[in-house]
Amino acid sequence: MKKIIYILLILHSVSSFAQEKQNLTKADWNGYTQLRVSSNFDDNTSFMLRRMKLWVKSTPEFSENWSYKIQATITSLLQEKFFFQDAKVTYKIGLVSFDFGQFIPAYSLQWSQPDWKIPTIERAMAINGITPNGTLGVRDIGSQANFHSKNKLIETSMGIFNGYGIKEYQFNNKGYMLTHKTALNFNINDQKIKIGYSLQYRNADNLQIKHVLPDTVLFSGNDFRYNIFALYQYKFISFQAEYLNANLENQISDGYYFLTAINIKQKIQIVLSYEKYNDLITETNNDPYVHFGYNFLFNKQKLMLFFDNFFQLTGGEIVNYMASIQLQIYFK
Repeated sequence: MKKIIYILLILHSVSSFAQEKQNLTKADWNGYTQLRVSSNFDDNTSFMLRRMKLWVKSTPEFSENWSYKIQATITSLLQEKFFFQDAKVTYKIGLVSFDFGQFIPAYSLQWSQPDWKIPTIERAMAINGITPNGTLGVRDIGSQANFHSKNKLIETSMGIFNGYGIKEYQFNNKGYMLTHKTALNFNINDQKIKIGYSLQYRNADNLQIKHVLPDTVLFSGNDFRYNIFALYQYKFISFQAEYLNANLENQISDGYYFLTAINIKQKIQIVLSYEKYNDLITETNNDPYVHFGYNFLFNKQKLMLFFDNFFQLTGGEIVNYMASIQLQIYFK
């Protein structure tokens, strides 16, 4: 009797292992971490975990039409708290796909680029501030329809969302948010050109929009935003630029950036960006900022070392200078 039980247990274990192995082929995990030290060489020096991201997403073996992605992050900016970011399910048929769940609405060029691919250690301040829900958790809960032509000359998306980000859930929400983005992609010999625009309309209900409006203001009303962008890549050089505008009941916040990166022998990258962001907070200094960086790509972006100089230009002088070194490591 004992032998029969042992055999049944072994068969069950082998069966379970085989099933788990089969399931593992239907999902893939990965992640990366960014460790940073920054100093102004005067009274401010800090070490931080800029971010550690982990995600699980389906592989093509999971389903012909369905896919999913789940992602979480930990960062010193949130006091090392575990932060759940993405829970997205996608249904794809032909050239059309539909996204459902919690994810980043299609908007802007730089927000469509993963932060591990961006040559500067931070996105432009206008991108962080006035993309949809940039200061409300970036992501939102809703659905989005996407279409691209066969040659991907045209890519377009339209979405509808709660409209208040993911930092808190509003049980009595009275607002909503609509988004739209269209991009045109041109490939001419070795040159890649992308141009496009984004639109957003939000019916806001008592929102605290930090870094755009004063913290004491709860905004309700019409929030209309638009964005235009362009990208040029050719062999070892890339250039991109964006302009963003937010109209909050005739109060205008806007900003732009220019970013260029030059790769030397595939291992060294020189980076220069110029950006300006105008918020609606009277105490803020809205003079332009500059990033000047020097990066080492040991294994492309999977193992990368950033040397970044970030400063503001006020009256022709350099102020608010900060130097940073950041190590980026992919887990797989």
